[in-house]
Amino acid sequence: MHVHIELTHPIAEAWLQRLRSELREGFQQHWYDDKYRDVPAGLRSARILQDYPALAGHKKTIGVLQVALKQAEQRA
Repeated sequence: MHVHIELTHPIAEAWLQRLRSELREGFQQHWYDDKYRDVPAGLRSARILQDYPALAGHKKTIGVLQVALKQAEQRA
């Protein structure tokens, strides 16, 4: 799926910070769940993202926003 949106720089920055916060909270919420007890720490993040698509969406959106903000700064 491809989604295109136009944002002002301040809105993109604010959204990026919010997504980072929510992703961090999501990892903290699930990191020590019993279902991940036997998953090595190096693989745990990927497993959590696999099990929780909304968090995976946050991670993907964070990456896209970072690239877009960097490109906007280079053009300015």
